[in-house]
Amino acid sequence: MSDADPTGARSAAPATPEQPRDRGIRAAWILGLGGLVPFVLMTAMLVYAGREFIAYRQLILAYGGYSATILAFLGGIRWGAALDPAMRRPAILVLSVLPALGAWFFLFLPSPWLFAGFALFFLLQGVWDGLAARTAALPDWFGRLRMVLTTVVVLCQLAAFASTY
Repeated sequence: MSDADPTGARSAAPATPEQPRDRGIRAAWILGLGGLVPFVLMTAMLVYAGREFIAYRQLILAYGGYSATILAFLGGIRWGAALDPAMRRPAILVLSVLPALGAWFFLFLPSPWLFAGFALFFLLQGVWDGLAARTAALPDWFGRLRMVLTTVVVLCQLAAFASTY
């Protein structure tokens, strides 16, 4: 039986329910992109208002705190992935704590240097995650997500660096 009708048009394939895995990937993308909102908003505030912003110091503190939280979260993802028996390697566990330690250290740096430190660590974390996805240590879709998120976050950090220099 052909899937074309007598006029030559193809019939639509029957709809299949969305798989839970697909919903999980979609949710990760939505949450990841949503996590960019504070970076973009705080960067825009720094670029637009700069030092004239009434809560300039609090903005720097909030930006640094959010950056540190997200960087520590990314290290936690790698820690969790390294707990999988197939991927368990002590070196990965050790490396996965470095983002949190680096983030904590950067919070003690004055602007603009904290933004330079965060830009560097987000870039390194993104490259590490991308390489892990290419070698199947992490899912391929996660590598693509991380590249998108890393690009935006690093650009925001560099803009924050430039606006506070």
